[in-house]
Amino acid sequence: MHVVKTMPSAPQILARIGHLMCSMDAQLEDITDLIKRDAALTACIIRISNTAAYNTGAPFASLEEALARVGLTEAYRLTGFAAIAQVSDGRLFRYNVSGAQLRENSLLTALVMEALARPAGVDARAAYTAGLLRSMGKLALDRLTRDRAYEGGSGVRSPLAEWETGFIGLNNCEAAAIILEEWRFPEATVAAIRDHYAPEADGALAALLNLAAGAAERSGHRLPGELCYWVLSPEKLAAAGVTEEALSEATRRALEHFGAVRAALS
Repeated sequence: MHVVKTMPSAPQILARIGHLMCSMDAQLEDITDLIKRDAALTACIIRISNTAAYNTGAPFASLEEALARVGLTEAYRLTGFAAIAQVSDGRLFRYNVSGAQLRENSLLTALVMEALARPAGVDARAAYTAGLLRSMGKLALDRLTRDRAYEGGSGVRSPLAEWETGFIGLNNCEAAAIILEEWRFPEATVAAIRDHYAPEADGALAALLNLAAGAAERSGHRLPGELCYWVLSPEKLAAAGVTEEALSEATRRALEHFGAVRAALS
């Protein structure tokens, strides 16, 4: 998909940081060097790190200072927040949503995923990444053509993926999988996003992403045309390896953190 070449580099840098952090000898200096290849991403991370959500002391003057203070794990999360802010800076005309709507849906889904990771027994970084980037395909398809907008609303009678496939030839989940494969994200992350509208019984991460996206919708952060995909069922809970109570608790914890991070990104 040629549109991949026109998209911001921040998610690609996030993928490279993920690979680095899988290495036993990963150093903060290596992550800093990667991030500094993108001046806009660097500036965004410094800005976010100086908000009340991350810093109550003297302002961080440099990327090195900010990342040294927050540490390796938080550096990955900060880069993810900055990446989604960078790619969702404008309105998606095809989908009739603002950049802020997309960003907030992605952020809350990622935070629910992260909170669900431990009870589900999955890697927290992989869960967070899948939640954060699940709508990357929408961004790509919106860039391809803007001559016809989605008008189906949020009801069950007009599923978004069916409209996308009929009009474009693939849906946003399939487009996201193509992009994330190009950017060399782990196969588990790619498959989870590709399959999360209709997760299979053996697709734990996809089922978890379905539940988290549904939680974001029920919390008031919806995206048009997706409501029909988020029906809560015992089968989905079993596939994800969590209980309905764990989902409720993860949503509560995510919402507690969501306000501060949303303010930092706005």
